[in-house]
Amino acid sequence: MILLQNIEISKYHYQPGWVLVIIVLSLMLLGYLYAAFNSRFNTFLKVVFLSRYSVQASREDRSLSHPVSLLLSLNFILVSSLFILQLFSSGAFFHSEIKFSFLSFFLTALTILLVYFVKIIFLKTIAFVLAKQEIMTEYNFTLFLVYQFLGVVLVPIVIFIAYGPGSLREGFIFLGLALFLTAFLLRVGKGLSAVLEKRQATLFYLILYLCTLEILPLLIVLKLFEKLV
Repeated sequence: MILLQNIEISKYHYQPGWVLVIIVLSLMLLGYLYAAFNSRFNTFLKVVFLSRYSVQASREDRSLSHPVSLLLSLNFILVSSLFILQLFSSGAFFHSEIKFSFLSFFLTALTILLVYFVKIIFLKTIAFVLAKQEIMTEYNFTLFLVYQFLGVVLVPIVIFIAYGPGSLREGFIFLGLALFLTAFLLRVGKGLSAVLEKRQATLFYLILYLCTLEILPLLIVLKLFEKLV
């Protein structure tokens, strides 16, 4: 009885080994990018908030296929998939039958990757149909830039959720959701700014932009989540 009284309940919770592998891989990717592509990595941080850098960067050849962009996209897929899984398994907002397993993580990452490709194809199709290649190229660059930046700032969030005290876990989940919302608003704002600055858009194009590229995808994702919970 005395021994049982001296045992304290741990403030931390067990995490499978694959979670640590994902986090270490993400940190290695960011460390490599900072060391190998320091100037471009710093430019990437400026582009997120300063429009003049965004316009210049979007005009560079193969900007989205540059190693920095590709590795940042990979980091976003890894980190956002882990956060989404942490969100569903936490029970902070709803009860979900999704298990916190590597298979669930893999399927989540695969879904995000599929959405990535679908959006690229959709944006290129819209640009061709509307003959607005320059505008859509800039928007396309901005869209994935925000995703990549979100992947960077989510890294400490998923670390604290995974290995921080359980009492702080829900707070970091709220913070992660706030970052997702901020990224969405930033994406919409920068997208509209890119369109309006060209002075080539009519009210029809603006409504089409909001409905097809922002509101509709969000509604589809929310509907899919309702099916899973």
